[in-house]
Amino acid sequence: MDKEELKARLRKDLYKKPGFWDKNFPKVFTWIGILLIAIGLGIGGFNYYFIQNATKTKGVVIRLDGGAYRQGYAPVVEFLDKNQQTHLHYHMVFSRPPQYKVGEYVYIYYNTDDPENASMGYSWFPILILAGIGLVFLFFGIIFQKAFKL
Repeated sequence: MDKEELKARLRKDLYKKPGFWDKNFPKVFTWIGILLIAIGLGIGGFNYYFIQNATKTKGVVIRLDGGAYRQGYAPVVEFLDKNQQTHLHYHMVFSRPPQYKVGEYVYIYYNTDDPENASMGYSWFPILILAGIGLVFLFFGIIFQKAFKL
């Protein structure tokens, strides 16, 4: 093998054809961001639609569930539907210190066709987390696309 043939072989080995991730990483990053933002907005839209179509009533916090190590407390709310039937709503948001006190009156939104389907209002935490992470992915995806000029 002569010197020229060796140089040609080395140049060929140094140039590597870009793989899938080399070409599509910025696009995948961008689409993940768009997907997370869409999911966050979808949850927000669902919450808004539910509250707009639900019946609003007052309920009373009858106990606080939880209290395990670092878990926090979630209220259990008793409320009456339009037929004066008693229902319990187990709130899914735990907090430490407790956000509500036993005996405190709170607003409950419930579906008149299915009073067990109830909510204590908007749940902003998952919306903000998903949309925030989605914005970060979208931002860096756009930056990467500009940097790699794809």
